[in-house]
Parts: sequence; structure tokens; C-alpha cells
Amino acid sequence: MTSLSDELNKLDFSSPVPETAESAAPTASGADAASDTPAASATPAASDTSVASDSPAVSDMSVASDSPAAAKPEILPPQKEFGKKRPDSDYEEHVAGHLKELRNRIIIAGAALLVGALLAYPFSGEAIAYLWARFIPESVIMSIYSPTEYLMTRLKLSVAIAVCIFFPLLMYELFKFMSRGLYRNERKFLIKVVPLSFILFLMGAALAYFIILPLFLNYVLFYSDQSAVAQIGLGETFNTIISLVLGFGLVFQVPLLMVSVVRMGIVEEKTLRKARWVVYGALVGFAFLIAPDPTMVSQLLAGAALIILFEFSLILLKFV
Repeated sequence: MTSLSDELNKLDFSSPVPETAESAAPTASGADAASDTPAASATPAASDTSVASDSPAVSDMSVASDSPAAAKPEILPPQKEFGKKRPDSDYEEHVAGHLKELRNRIIIAGAALLVGALLAYPFSGEAIAYLWARFIPESVIMSIYSPTEYLMTRLKLSVAIAVCIFFPLLMYELFKFMSRGLYRNERKFLIKVVPLSFILFLMGAALAYFIILPLFLNYVLFYSDQSAVAQIGLGETFNTIISLVLGFGLVFQVPLLMVSVVRMGIVEEKTLRKARWVVYGALVGFAFLIAPDPTMVSQLLAGAALIILFEFSLILLKFV
């Protein structure tokens, strides 16, 4: 018994148990695994970040920023409206600007008429005597019914002469005021027709002067002389002469008016051709308003002239 207990005391249980190679290997491999785990976990994150930076979304953003649409808006070519090209640039202006432009044009036209009237006034007395002798028989006495009638008649005749002389300038100023709202080709067209407008005005005035006025005045005076003594007022006589001459001059602008409205697309040419007889009736009716002749000869002549001008306008549309 004593020997067995002595042998047990001699044993040292505090010393560590020696490890074998097999037991140490797993520990080392476990440490290596522990040390490799953070690196392995960090490597995918870094690689994911680099992949994310090269992702299609980022490349699309760079492409979008360099695209032509973002750098500069696309400019569309001019479109066509009613068979015409759109103006090169839109013109916008306040109403005050248009009124100022209208005022300037009126001032220029008024100044031209004033200068023309001042130049014509010294010769207006001789013009009255000449026109009276041409249209009124010698047996009819020139009469005035107010102190200022002769003076006002001279002024009216002077202004009428100024209108005839400066009619091209008046039409030019009118077209220039209208030009801001027109296309470029329409502006060129209107400027070109100013000389033609003056020729048509002279044709209308000549028709009234050489044909309409003699027929009208001779008829009225012939029938008045049979029942009463003809005593015609100077003012009313020259009001009739001036109204007919200037009125026919303006009426002869019908071809230019028709060509203009067709070129602007307001009315189509085929519409005018189809409604030819309606237009004829309207022109003859208008002739009865501008030519006060009880014999109806002046009205028929004026209506025939307007119909000829209408047909001339349709022919002119084929070449403009």
C-alpha cells in the first residue's frame, strides 16, 4: 500500500501533455485560415468596387454628357407653310413699335403730299379754269356759294395733283409698313409691283378723265338745260371730278390686290376661276357705286373695265 501511494505522488500532473504532430497541424491550419479570412473577405469588396466604377450606368452617363443633343440643340430646317418657306427669323414687336412705325410712314407720306400740294397750288387757278372749260359748256356760269369755296376748291385740287404725282411713294410706304408681317419672297414681290401699280393708277384715272366724266357731265347738263338755267357750284363740280379720277385710279389696283391675296395663300386661284360669274356680278355692282351716271353708260364701261382687269389678273397669276 505504501509503495503504491509513493509511486503516485512521484507522478507530476501539472506538466503539459506533449502534443503530437497530428494534433498541432490542425491548430496551425486553423490559424492560417483565421489569418486568411479577412484578406479573402476584403478582396471581393475591392473587386466589386472596381467593377461598380466600370459599370454600364457610369459609362452611359459619360456617353450622355458627350452626346450632341446635350451639347447643342438640333436646328430643324425651315418648314413649308401653304407652299411657302417659313421666314428666316420670327419677328416679334410690341404694339407700340408698330404704332411708331405707322406714325413714321404717315409722316413721310404726309410730308410728300404737303410738298406736292404747295408746289401745285400756284397753278391750281389755271387748272380750275382749264378743267371747267373742258367739261362744262360755255353757257354754264361758274358759281360759288360761300366765301371760302374757291379757296377750298384750289386746295382740294392741289392735294389731288399731289396724290397723282406721289402715288408711287404712297404705295411704297404702304408696302414697307406691311413688309414686317410678310415672307421674304412676298416682300420682294410687293416692292417690284410698285411701278405696275402706278401704271394701273394712271390707266384708271385716264379712263375717268377721258370717257366717264365727259359722258356723265354732258348728259346731266344737257337734260338740266331744258327745264332750268344751269348754275353749277364750283365746289360740288370739282368734288365729282376729283372723286371719279382718284376713285378709278384706286379701282384699277384690283389686279395687284388679287395677285397679292393669292400669293399670300388667303384665296386660291382655282377658287377665283370657279366663282368667275359671282366676281363679275360683284364688279358690275361696284361699278354702279363709283360711277354716278343716270344713262348707265359710265357704269357699264366701268364694269367692263373691272372685268377685263379681273381676267388680266388671272393671266398674271400664271407668270408670278
